[in-house]
Amino acid sequence: MKKKLSLYEATAIGLGNIIGAGIFVMAGSTIYLAGPAALISFIITGLLAMSIGLNSAELASKYPESEGGVYSFAKLTMGDTLGFLVGWMRMISYSVSGAATALGFASYLQIQSYTLIIAGLLILVLGGLYLAGLKLVSEVESVLVGLNVLGLVLFIVFALISGRFNTLHFTPIAPHGLYGIFTASSLAFFAYSGFNTIATLTPDVENGEKTVPKAIVLSLAITSVLYIMVVFSMLYLLPWQIYGQQANPLSFALQKAKAPFLLILAVSATAIIATLTVTMSTIIATVRTLKQMAEDNLIPSKLGRKESIATLLVISMMVSSLGLGNVEVIGLVSNFGTIFSYLTTALAVVISRRRGIMGSFKAPLYPFLQILSILLSLLVIGTLGEESLVLGVVSLLVGLIIHVIHVEINVVEKGKRLNPHGRIQNE
Repeated sequence: MKKKLSLYEATAIGLGNIIGAGIFVMAGSTIYLAGPAALISFIITGLLAMSIGLNSAELASKYPESEGGVYSFAKLTMGDTLGFLVGWMRMISYSVSGAATALGFASYLQIQSYTLIIAGLLILVLGGLYLAGLKLVSEVESVLVGLNVLGLVLFIVFALISGRFNTLHFTPIAPHGLYGIFTASSLAFFAYSGFNTIATLTPDVENGEKTVPKAIVLSLAITSVLYIMVVFSMLYLLPWQIYGQQANPLSFALQKAKAPFLLILAVSATAIIATLTVTMSTIIATVRTLKQMAEDNLIPSKLGRKESIATLLVISMMVSSLGLGNVEVIGLVSNFGTIFSYLTTALAVVISRRRGIMGSFKAPLYPFLQILSILLSLLVIGTLGEESLVLGVVSLLVGLIIHVIHVEINVVEKGKRLNPHGRIQNE
């Protein structure tokens, strides 16, 4: 019997997926979009992430045997069609976000001519590591996440000691208005989205229905504090106008501030580790979602029959996503699927409570927390940008068509089994 994960290991995997995608890769782009109000953007996104996290924590305690995270929650409460669409969008957003963090890894190595090749090789190597075993991955990430947190703390301490408060760094507070704040919030959400990985681990966590909710809340609380402090430190260190669409914003900030070489090296190394852990955690969540969908017969069952087949398919999707472009475009495209799927967690909580399904954890402030979650999700989706919205809607329509075709094929095959003479009976 395989040993199950502890609270620390489950939290480490969640932190491994959260820390890295946002701060080490996206922080500069959020300041570029919102100016000093990026701080407000991260606070708004932190509230949204925590509301969704509390919903997911309640649902994980109610459905502890499901491996699909938000996909499973949607299917179990709202049916196959919406469940498929959530799973479909999760797989797309996971694949795209995995590509983004792999690109961040390659960018921090500063070997520009080979960025795509390095990112692709990273995805292949980490896919192989996952096949070596989930327990091994959790032990590796437990160590690496500690280094990630240490790197962020070093950056914060250096910025606060060597910088000095300058009003020009923080004015005008919102140069691009409310639209800039909420657009940056949309991008910043990319930084928080990894907590769903913890929900997919529930069957493999010791006392999962109680431990997983704790791990979700703990990982979000730690990252929210770190994120806001890092963004403040970036603004404290340099004027907001300097930041742009760099894929390595923390190293960029330290270089501009003429920080000691060893510190730049340490933070860059930490960033590389962070992008490794988040890419690894993304692969875990994608494979487990795909497997659960296959077990539920919402996609061909052979795709989830073997771990190697599911992992190979996920790796292929992530490598293909590298062609989308820079990290900001990738992040916004990924976020449509992420926020769409997370929006359903509030509805799932309401439906499950109305059905009298109770777990060991209850999200507080019901139903106000769920209403807040839905409103903030819709607000963030509305500011993702035309490109992201168009691609998102097209992805939903394509997913719906695939689902309808798959259902019809299942009906035909079932009819043939019931009537071996080839006359398909009406059902």
